[in-house]
Amino acid sequence: MDKLQAYNQFWNSFSIPAYDQYSVPDEAKPPYITYQTASDDFDNGLFLTASIWYRSDSWSEITRKEQEISNFISRGGVNIPYDNGAFWITKGSPWAQRMNDPEDDMIRRIVLQFNIEFFD
Repeated sequence: MDKLQAYNQFWNSFSIPAYDQYSVPDEAKPPYITYQTASDDFDNGLFLTASIWYRSDSWSEITRKEQEISNFISRGGVNIPYDNGAFWITKGSPWAQRMNDPEDDMIRRIVLQFNIEFFD
């Protein structure tokens, strides 16, 4: 598995679909995760975001999902292996931020900020 496949697998490991932010199918319905995709060479840190999307009148479900991801990454980060290397994901600051949708007040979105470093 190459690094981008491992990265996709990481985001799809949280029991809801996850998509590159530019590849969300038209028929996709929340809940799902969208994530930025970028790659770089060894020892170059990237600062990226992912968004959790739910359709609800409450923040409780989406907040539980954010906590699940937060707990998995933990304070020290998480190392994800791939063929011939690994990447290390750590939480950015602020880690999680609620966002509204001006067109639909039932959309709940939490933006996650994280750092990623590749090790080849």
